[in-house]
Amino acid sequence: MKQKRRKPKIITKQKSYPLQDSVFYKLSNKKRLANLLSSTPQELKMLAGNDNYRCFTQTKNGKKRLIQEPLPRLDIIHTRVASLLCRIETIDGLHSGKKGKSNISNARAHVGLGKKVITADIKSFFPTTTRLNVFDFFYNTMRCSPDIADLLSKMLTYDEHVPTGSRISMPLAYFANKKMFDEIESAANDCGATMTIFVDDLTFSGTTLKRSFIGRLETIAKKYGHKIHPSKSRFYGANEVKLITGAAVKGNDISPRNKHLKLLRSELSEWLKCAQKDEKLTNRVLGRMTFIGSIDARYKDKARAFRKTAFK
Repeated sequence: MKQKRRKPKIITKQKSYPLQDSVFYKLSNKKRLANLLSSTPQELKMLAGNDNYRCFTQTKNGKKRLIQEPLPRLDIIHTRVASLLCRIETIDGLHSGKKGKSNISNARAHVGLGKKVITADIKSFFPTTTRLNVFDFFYNTMRCSPDIADLLSKMLTYDEHVPTGSRISMPLAYFANKKMFDEIESAANDCGATMTIFVDDLTFSGTTLKRSFIGRLETIAKKYGHKIHPSKSRFYGANEVKLITGAAVKGNDISPRNKHLKLLRSELSEWLKCAQKDEKLTNRVLGRMTFIGSIDARYKDKARAFRKTAFK
């Protein structure tokens, strides 16, 4: 029986250091780059092309999404680069792609009485983060030589943009847009607001935050070639329930969203009716219980009990 290939994992070794201490900083030698990636300059050049990806369409919640997934050898290279990028210090408000952070920690950052909240979404974030954005990061921010920045920008992108299905996608999209995020955070600070980022979701909270900040946000995003999704921006008053990256926040309280609880009840009811338990449905119920348990501790016990029943 053919063994399933083990997917590479992002490894940070619990390291965190300033950008200037990164192995990429002022890198100018292709042999040095190849050694860092356990490769050769010839192979890296060969991997800089669209034919090194498997492309397919993924449907989630009725929406189709194009996925560009690197083939095994490029996947290893991408994962190695991601491991090195994830060791670089970021702003405290970044909650995606960081150990110990999640969409729930992102929501918890905005708990507090009297806070108004703005949630916004960068439209088509990965496809609109271009190869030139990636080149600019390695050349102007990391101060790599032009040939190194060019090679990295080609090897880490698909069809002139950040791929949608690689382990490099999240950290690379953040760093390639670091100037934009820094400017947005500075604007938020001017308004006395806290800013957090979870992939392409931006959240702001503060007692003096105003709806007009959305316009300022849109202007900054446009300056960097991005667009704030017009139908997904939302301003919440201090006393409203705020829906933030999968959780409901009101004052000092955080709870699961009603729609997630409703889905769990529906899926659990369906599972109980099945004489022959469907593995996909079982895993879906367990996954939803575990997710809700990260917000409401009571569901952690329910998830443990369900696991014992389902997999006995």
